[in-house]
Amino acid sequence: MAEWEIAMRRHRWLRLISSFVLTALSLNACIFSVEVLSTPTPPPTESSLPPAATQTLIPFTLIPPTITPTLISIRDNTLYMLEIFMNIGEGEVLRSAAFTPDSAVLATAAGNNEDFTIRLRDVASGQSIGRLDGHTGIVWDVAFSPDGQMLVSVSSDATAKIWDWQNGTLHQSLDLPGEVVSVSFSPDGQILAVGGVDQPLGDLQNAAIWTFFVDSWNPLLKFPEYWNITAMAYSPDGRFLIGGGTSRNVQIWRTSDGTSLFTLNHPHQVLDAAVSPDGSTVTTATCQNTLNDECTEGAVWLWNLSNGRLIDKLRHFPDVVESVIFSVDGSSLIAASHDGTLRVYATVDYQPLFEATPPGGNGVMALSPDGGLLASGGANGAVHLWKVVYRP
Repeated sequence: MAEWEIAMRRHRWLRLISSFVLTALSLNACIFSVEVLSTPTPPPTESSLPPAATQTLIPFTLIPPTITPTLISIRDNTLYMLEIFMNIGEGEVLRSAAFTPDSAVLATAAGNNEDFTIRLRDVASGQSIGRLDGHTGIVWDVAFSPDGQMLVSVSSDATAKIWDWQNGTLHQSLDLPGEVVSVSFSPDGQILAVGGVDQPLGDLQNAAIWTFFVDSWNPLLKFPEYWNITAMAYSPDGRFLIGGGTSRNVQIWRTSDGTSLFTLNHPHQVLDAAVSPDGSTVTTATCQNTLNDECTEGAVWLWNLSNGRLIDKLRHFPDVVESVIFSVDGSSLIAASHDGTLRVYATVDYQPLFEATPPGGNGVMALSPDGGLLASGGANGAVHLWKVVYRP
């Protein structure tokens, strides 16, 4: 048996143990401001195309597990204990990040215009466990399947690649008409959606979201838009697909037949979108005001998913807002702007509860499925890992 196969089997066995635990490493000296805007009572700890298949072996480093207390979820009444506990990686420009469903591994798409590698890291230690190489253009987005078996990456090389990341092999490659920048699985894991540039029509650049059956990778539906798809999200029940962004519009489509139900109009481009866990609210990350083509004020816009009406605008970010995420329990909305400002709102009234300005942030974020970890872009290309630290 090859040495890497033995290492991979041992790594899988160790992950069965380490998925329940995460090591708490001390953060190197890091100066940034954190403003806690309310201080609640401390909570207790919570217990359509054929494949062009190739194979790429990836080296793995075994990471011994460390037993630590169960993580506390990031939510409205734990924010005052939220802090950075580890920095991982360096020298990379973070463009996307995703956690495995068990929150044990973090995949990142980063690098410069010549680095198209997807890196895999053990969350407990921050150590590299492998890399996936095969793209020939910038990797813009990554997503794990709900069952954790697949990792999908989309790139400016006009492909969406489906990886058996645990074995380091390319399972499938889907060829698209142009650059692809966003990817998402449906909540039930049966459909893959990829968004990007479509064939041009005259002087107008078309864009679209294409959906594929996961079991066969055959195409399902095409959702037409314009320019590019920088923002995309499924509703929790899978009935609606939200997408758009570069055209300044975001559409709400019905996934059963591709009908566009509402168009959410913005004055500037939209970089991200998220749907609340209860399926009632759509949030869009955008710029509110510009001067000489530079964003001078970022904002998060809130929309009613059932009727497409604007509810509110959360303004006064120093730069364009790049990422929006709801906490797992829906009690909080986390937003990050391009300058690195991280702000969290209570969804009961959308009042700010927490703000931080870690050095070198770039507005890219990912929340672990268990709600206990937040990854954000950091200084010198590092990834900040945040968690709730309870100190009685």
